[in-house]
Amino acid sequence: MRLRRTQEAGSPFFYLAPGLSTVLCLIFFLLIGGTLLLQPGIAIKVPESPFLLVPHHDPRVVSITGSPLPAIYFDNQEVSLEEFKKILQSSEVKSSLIIKADQQAPYDLLVQVMTVGVNCGFTVILATNDLSAE
Repeated sequence: MRLRRTQEAGSPFFYLAPGLSTVLCLIFFLLIGGTLLLQPGIAIKVPESPFLLVPHHDPRVVSITGSPLPAIYFDNQEVSLEEFKKILQSSEVKSSLIIKADQQAPYDLLVQVMTVGVNCGFTVILATNDLSAE
């Protein structure tokens, strides 16, 4: 009786399942790991405006949420107005400051954030939705 030391190669479909699994895992990783969101975790509905601005290089983004608990988010962290002012004053690069304020955000908080940005030497820009995109 003759015994075989190795198994014969199986059908080509034997290699299809691991290959397909690897490709699907790669696609899933690229979809989840992509930078599709500017600032994740904060739902902001900005007001609409017909004005368009030119793109700015290396802007700093501030988000202001609306009621019932308005808050300021900077660098993906909730900060108070005093902390925000200290961060901007300690910043060495004075670029543009884009403010994404919710439609329900208190106007006085928006004005305070804008004032802090201007006083710290930043160019303040309000983010809005484009009316012509509809």
